[in-house]
Amino acid sequence: MNSQLIQIKALDKKLAAIKPLVPVIPQGQSWIRTLRNALGMTARQLAKRIGISQSRVAYMEQNERNLKISTLEKIAQSMNCTFVPLFIPNESLEFTLKKQAQTKAREMLASVNQNMALENQQITSQEILSDMTEDLLRNNKKQLWG
Repeated sequence: MNSQLIQIKALDKKLAAIKPLVPVIPQGQSWIRTLRNALGMTARQLAKRIGISQSRVAYMEQNERNLKISTLEKIAQSMNCTFVPLFIPNESLEFTLKKQAQTKAREMLASVNQNMALENQQITSQEILSDMTEDLLRNNKKQLWG
């Protein structure tokens, strides 16, 4: 097993442990409002701590997804929190890589077959597709996404 695969498996394990810890906010609320309410803090109090107007806090709570990371960090700090931008993969990284390698191998095989069909020498073996997939994963990961 190569070192990159070991690293991917380790990262997948860490991310799998984090995923259940990411809470879901109540429907129709923002994280800012959810945390502010949990702390018993009014929008006016939060605005004062950040140094902005109360109406700006209301706007930020309604448009949380459009705020800059630096703004979210400042808001978090004002509520004694740490803002952590985090990507949680929908599937394991290993699975995503394998799926993409299979797709790329199929594309490559289709291209080869298009040329080979002219000479009646098409390749259809699942074994060849599997070998191409493994080769992409082992040696040519950067080619997967182009």
